[in-house]
Formats: sequence, C-alpha cells, structure tokens
Amino acid sequence: MPEAFDLRVELPAALSGPAAAWRFIERFAARLGTPVGPDDGFPEADLAAAELRLGLRLPQAMRELYGRFGRRYDLLYGSRLLLPPEELEADDAALIWQAEKFWLYQVAVPLDRIAETDPPVLIDGSSQAYDDWEPFADRFSTACVETVMSENSLCGDWGGWRRECLASDAARLEQSLTLIPPLLSPGGRDDAHRWYAGADVLVHEDRSDEESELGWLYVRALTREALDGIRAALPGPWTETVDH
Repeated sequence: MPEAFDLRVELPAALSGPAAAWRFIERFAARLGTPVGPDDGFPEADLAAAELRLGLRLPQAMRELYGRFGRRYDLLYGSRLLLPPEELEADDAALIWQAEKFWLYQVAVPLDRIAETDPPVLIDGSSQAYDDWEPFADRFSTACVETVMSENSLCGDWGGWRRECLASDAARLEQSLTLIPPLLSPGGRDDAHRWYAGADVLVHEDRSDEESELGWLYVRALTREALDGIRAALPGPWTETVDH
C-alpha cells in the first residue's frame, strides 16, 4: 500500500463520525487486499423501496453504509449479519438492521432518534444478557467500525482467538498495546469493555460475563506475525473462535 496502515492511529480517528468511519473501512479493506469497489453497496432503488415499505426515512449514516459497503460480506457479515434492505424490520421502538446469525439477539436504531444523521444503536435479544433494548454504541458509524473490527473481517487465517483473562494481563496489555477509545457503550459492569491495538492486531478485553471472574480476551490479527507476537506477550490457553 502507498500509505502505512496502523490500527493504533486509524481506529481512534475512525470514531469521530460517518465520514471518518467510511474512510477507515475503505483503508482497512485495501489493507486486506480487497479494495472497496463501485458495486459493493446496495443501489439507491433498494434503499428507497425499504423506506417506502417501512414508512420512514433511514438515517443518513445507515444509507451511506448500505450504499457503500452493504454487499461486502468479508467486512460486515460474521456472527452478526447485516440485514439486506428488503429485510429491515421495525417494531414499536426500534429499526432492526443487524441480527446474530442464529437470531439470539438483534441490533437496532431507536425510532425516536431515527431522524438523526448518526443515531445511537441498541441491542436486544432472547438470552439472559439482553432482556430488553439497551445501549450498544453511541453512534451508528461507531457500531459499523466495531462490526468490521470484531466480526468476520479480522478472522481469516489469523484472527478469532480467545481465552479467559489472567491477573497478569492488565500490566502486559498496557506494556504491549495502545488503549483506544471504547467502541461500545458501557454495559453491565463499569468499564466492562476495553480495546487495545497494535499496528496489526486488536485485543478486546470483555469483563461483562459474570460467570468469568476476570473476563475474556479476544484477539483479532491481520498477520501471522501479529498473532504470534500478541500470544507471546499474553501467554495462556488460547482457543480459536472462528466458526464461519
């Protein structure tokens, strides 16, 4: 690539709004070797038909995501699926635009914020973790960045590893990686989610699981070298989590 790509720099910059988020996704796709093309989004006619069916105007950031990247299965489809325009669904409170692949939970935009350019995002589901709509991300564009980071796009051959946290991890994370701004709204416990980045690796520290004393670490790496490096810096019983 003509420009260096470094998650420690790119990720914080991506969280300032839609334009920054779309630039990040484009640069990230190019870093993976599959640049975004003119046919990677849904056509305007599909979005207009969805709006007519639903009787509402989609938020501008949602329209831009679908129009630019909606057909990029390597970026936006993993354990959570981006619903195509014809399957967008609204209930009394929210417009659902993502669903866990077994429909255990959904991700949505609140209807009372639907007119905003970059509205917040909610999560809901049938599991004990999500009994009602609750905050998921402060901005729609941030939720899109989080999807690209934590879903199928970063798994491939190198990502998709996890293990339970160890007491020694906190110091090692601070020594080896850079703490970046949160990608998700706080939920459950205070500071339940923290995100750390290296040049080619992302580590998600998730302490929202009450059955785990210290929580879980999830690793996504862009290269074999980055994966080997983070596993050496954070030794322990890592398990591959890729299942798609």
